[in-house]
Amino acid sequence: MSLQRLGLIATLAACAGDGGPTVDAIAPARGARGARVIVSGDGFCGDHAVTAAGACASLPSGAVDFGLEFPIVRAPLEAWQAGAITAVVPDQVATGTTTVYVTVDGRTSNGVAFEVLP
Repeated sequence: MSLQRLGLIATLAACAGDGGPTVDAIAPARGARGARVIVSGDGFCGDHAVTAAGACASLPSGAVDFGLEFPIVRAPLEAWQAGAITAVVPDQVATGTTTVYVTVDGRTSNGVAFEVLP
């Protein structure tokens, strides 16, 4: 096994179970630029408290990004809760299949596939 592959495995293992956010799904799973999507998962409040209504007591430093390779495009956000984030597919993202992931307080989630329609 190559050192590069071992480094990738070690990086992925380090991210798993680090207390960071987890993305379960994005709905819809495909849409055009400008479409509203809901990213659902867990840990979106980071270390901040969660209210009984499922909101973050204070908003963490966070983002929803489209793409794993350059250019990575940050999505405009409409709502942020403990288990769901409403974002807009950025105008700058390329058409085709991409990966969407969430970063909260410097910790990055797993990625989920999303198809950007023309």
